[in-house]
Amino acid sequence: MLTSIGAALTGAGLVLASPALAADSYALVVGIDEYTPPVNSLHGAVNDAKDVAQALTKHGVKKLILITNKQATKPNILAAWKELMDQAQPGDTFYFTYAGHGSREPGKPNDPDSPDGLNNIIVMSDFAPALPGALNRIVNKEVAALLKQAAAKKVYPIIVIDACNSGSMYRSVTLNLQYRATPQAQISREDLLNFAPPVPDVSTKVTADAPFTFLAGVADDKLVPEVSIDGQPRGALSYAFSRALEGQADANHDGVTTEKELISFVRAFVLQATQSQQVSQSHPDVSRDIPVFRSASAQPGAGGAPAGQDDVQAAIAIAEQAASKSALKLAVRNGRLDQAPTGAALVTDEGQADLVYDAAAGTVEKRVAGIVAEGVRPEGLGGIVAKWRAIGFLQAFAGGSIQPFEVVGGSRTFNRGEKLTVGLAPSSHRFMTLFNLPPDGKVEFLYPTSPAERAEDWNGKPFTLPLQVRDPPFGAEHLVAILSDQPLDQLHAALQKLSSPQAAQDLPETLKNALSGQAVTIGVANVFTSAGTP
Repeated sequence: MLTSIGAALTGAGLVLASPALAADSYALVVGIDEYTPPVNSLHGAVNDAKDVAQALTKHGVKKLILITNKQATKPNILAAWKELMDQAQPGDTFYFTYAGHGSREPGKPNDPDSPDGLNNIIVMSDFAPALPGALNRIVNKEVAALLKQAAAKKVYPIIVIDACNSGSMYRSVTLNLQYRATPQAQISREDLLNFAPPVPDVSTKVTADAPFTFLAGVADDKLVPEVSIDGQPRGALSYAFSRALEGQADANHDGVTTEKELISFVRAFVLQATQSQQVSQSHPDVSRDIPVFRSASAQPGAGGAPAGQDDVQAAIAIAEQAASKSALKLAVRNGRLDQAPTGAALVTDEGQADLVYDAAAGTVEKRVAGIVAEGVRPEGLGGIVAKWRAIGFLQAFAGGSIQPFEVVGGSRTFNRGEKLTVGLAPSSHRFMTLFNLPPDGKVEFLYPTSPAERAEDWNGKPFTLPLQVRDPPFGAEHLVAILSDQPLDQLHAALQKLSSPQAAQDLPETLKNALSGQAVTIGVANVFTSAGTP
């Protein structure tokens, strides 16, 4: 369980030149599900590509080329890139999005851009880990050379790579997730020199004045999972980018999305959709206050902008529909249950389960999130199920109106005694309500608790909250911030009554009653705690 150890305010900014928003735009969109064995196939990359293509079409691109599955070969992609870039004029925008597998291969010795000696690659549908199929890939330095050409022509590229390279996620996850990574290419530097065309000797380092915006699924040594969004397997980055194009990243609702707004929205959405297991990356590292595109349809309440009363009512309806769907699927390992907790249905296949209870270890594991509760006895499962159903309601209720709220410095498991800080981005709302959902299904009301706190004006202010891991229960904690235009005294009073086990089962109805007619946005920070090694 987390304990607050104080609060502070922080903030920063940067201004730079931008692409010409009145000019034309071109797009190359690639998605690959079908790979040649032994490379495993995916399930959501083509869904991603079609969604991005649809959003870009609404956005009004002058020409779009969509390439999927077996058509996604290196010659086809490079030819399409050249065709579009030849048509683009100075001041135009060029979109390149890729959803599929990523990997790594040996790079140039002593390359300062690759201290680990490896180049990142995106792999084509006909890729294989060994020669000759290992040459069916596009190397990061080849992309860097293409971006250099675009810069020379004064075309502004926006690049989205929804793939991973190799390594591990932030926490241990054992349920059968599909990842967008293939094994490292089994090819030597000597073979690459002898059999492959030379890789351009171009730096991949990105400076603060880079003439492009680049979004990546994760850092070099992390994995991208496919997750279920809207009932379909998807990549969280591609989904978030599509919604950003539609206007959900437009934080100040002015019809223009800046790089800072885009990256903030995408990062927050990906964290929420993956329970903080995937942290999207952006280049340059410091996002800039430069406009990158106009919103296809600036949507009320999007990306931290004030949500109107009608928007909140619609969000409540969506959340209620999501909450009314089938019960959470619960599997039991190393034991058995005579009866499923309220809100859950017992299944035998762990791969199809939302939650897995290990009776011998006393842990509960969740798809994507890993271990979310420790020290669990069978009678405590009801509270855990109630908590995760409440989280589902909150996520559906938040929709695109996501307030960035996360662990400062990155997500990992924090052991007993460790300190951490969560940070909430500034919003245009005056009032803040903060509560915690610990692993056991209780609700802990945190803020405001005094007249001075109730009167605090948070408009335009970021919020940081130092915490320490102290007492059980340990597992997944969800800090929830609700930003509003009016004080939510009714909600505060109701939340303070939800301190008993399984109280989270009453949270959806509490929120529905207290937030109807209000204008709000929601931020959820995922924090994982553990008792640690005895």
